Amino acid sequence: MRTRPAALALLAALSVLATPPAHGNDIDAVRVPLQAYLDGHATGQERHFRRAFAPDALLVGVKDGVYGQRPASDYVAQSSSGRAPRDEAQRKRRIRSVVVDGDVATAVIELDYPDMRAYDHMSLVRFEDGWRIVVKAYHAVTPGA
Repeated sequence: MRTRPAALALLAALSVLATPPAHGNDIDAVRVPLQAYLDGHATGQERHFRRAFAPDALLVGVKDGVYGQRPASDYVAQSSSGRAPRDEAQRKRRIRSVVVDGDVATAVIELDYPDMRAYDHMSLVRFEDGWRIVVKAYHAVTPGA
């Protein structure tokens, strides 16, 4: 049987690029800052948001068709009311997916609120003290906007 050099080169390249699957403990560890982010939404407590985001994290995205970007620290300050939202019982949140490749991960979070629906695409990095969100790319819409 004769093998083509191009096929061997492709096979070699793919084997180098292949990343071993994440272990359950990696996914569990990535979920820690994601859950902290969700807890921040549910409680308005700054400590949860600070646990979720890296100090230099960024937010970029589109809300109601308008592109925006800002430091996560501005978002944390705005979102930290210190109390649960009045409509908390009507709000739904979930982590839709988590993918881990070495020291980086991505996750999608869905927020379904009476006054907004959003999809947050999180990029996370593993630091010495654990995983943190470094970029939140979002798509959000408000009813009637």
